[in-house]
Amino acid sequence: MIELHPARPNELPAAEALWARTFGDGAAFQRQFYKLCGVDAPLVLTEDGAVRSMLALPETELVFGDGWSVRAGYVYALATDPAARGWGHAALLLNYAAEYARQRRYDCLLTVPAEPSLFRFFARNGFEAGFCHRVLRAEPVPGPLSPVTAEEYGTLREELLAGRTHVRFSAGELAYQAVLCPHPGSGLYRLDLPLGPGCAAVEMWPDRPVVKELLCAPEDEEQGAAILSALCGQITDVRVPASDRGGVPFAGARWLFAAPPSRWRAFPQGYFGLGFD
Repeated sequence: MIELHPARPNELPAAEALWARTFGDGAAFQRQFYKLCGVDAPLVLTEDGAVRSMLALPETELVFGDGWSVRAGYVYALATDPAARGWGHAALLLNYAAEYARQRRYDCLLTVPAEPSLFRFFARNGFEAGFCHRVLRAEPVPGPLSPVTAEEYGTLREELLAGRTHVRFSAGELAYQAVLCPHPGSGLYRLDLPLGPGCAAVEMWPDRPVVKELLCAPEDEEQGAAILSALCGQITDVRVPASDRGGVPFAGARWLFAAPPSRWRAFPQGYFGLGFD
C-alpha cells in the first residue's frame, strides 16, 4: 500500500539514507539543512512501510518586480529509490507536496532541476520553466572582496535585486549556502566595484570551483567575474542574471491556485540564483 505524509521519526533514517545515496550528503549535513531551512521533516512516499521517494520543502518567498511577494515551497532533494523508479512515485509525491503546500497557503512550488533534461519531467508535473541566468568566464584579475555574514549578504542581495522578479532566501537558507561547500574559500562575499558593491556566493570544489551567483551593476559583471576567478585560482563559471543578451532557464514554478498571477506573466524572466544545487 502506498502512503504519502511527512516522515515519521522511525522513517527518518531511511529518508536520510535515500538522500545520501542520491546526493552524497551524510545524515549530519542533512540535519543541518533542516535546522537552518526550517523544515521539520521531509515528505515521503512509502510502499508497504518502506520509504521509496522523498523531498524536502523549505518555505521561501517569490518577490515580483513591483515589490509584491508570495509564499513558495522550494522542492529540494527530490529522490526515489533506484529499485522503485519508473512507477510514478516522484510524480505522486510532487502532487502530494502541492496539496501539502496549498493547505499551508503557499501560492506556488519552485524547483531547480538537477540537470536540463529534467525540465521535461517537471513540465509534465505542472512546472513552468523560467528564472533564467547567464554564465560568464573571465581571466583572473585580483580585486577587492571580503567575506560577509548571511544577514549582510541577504540585505545587499535584496538591494541589488530591487525591481527584478526573484526568489528571496531567508537568513537560514543563506547560512546553509555559506556552508554548502566544505572547502576553504567557499562562502558569501561582498565585492567593491566601480559602480557600487556587488555580492557573490562561491563554492571551492577542488575539481571545479563555481560562483553560484554574482550580483552587481551590469557594467561591472566582467570585472566582478575576473575578481572571483582570481579568488578561485582559475577561470571559473560565474552565474549572473539574464539580460537582453539572453539566458537559459534555471528553475521552474508550479502555481497552486488557478492560473499564474498577471505579475508572473508580466515578469516571466525571474531570477532564482542560489539553487543549493
